Amino acid sequence: MDAKLKRTLKSMVIGTSIYNISLIVISTTTFYIYYTKNNVPDFHILIIKNEISSIIGYIISIIGLYSMALSLEKAISSNDAKYAKNHMTLMSVIRLIVFCLILIILINKNVFGITGGIMYALSALGLKISAYLSPHIEKRLK
Repeated sequence: MDAKLKRTLKSMVIGTSIYNISLIVISTTTFYIYYTKNNVPDFHILIIKNEISSIIGYIISIIGLYSMALSLEKAISSNDAKYAKNHMTLMSVIRLIVFCLILIILINKNVFGITGGIMYALSALGLKISAYLSPHIEKRLK
């Protein structure tokens, strides 16, 4: 992996981490206030389930980052535009299918419920947020 791609990947991992830690802190506080205000029984279990969903989303976004970096490196090194386009499209579809399958599993009532699915989706969005934060983080890393 070339130095520029490594630097970008590092800044995106940092951006994803910042976003997901903030999401976990804000969501835990919000759920705690909501559940205690409405006298929800066993609310600690619900909070833990939501946070586990967030952590799963965070892990998926980090795996997605590395998957994209490896796909990009393979596409660039191939020196064949048609192969590169097909490879990037295929890998993108595979990542989307994996994301959706995990979302379906998490939304299942027996696992984490709808709020767990929402927390997973919000957490996995850290990948997109990190893309916006990456240039600013790279400036700080220099």
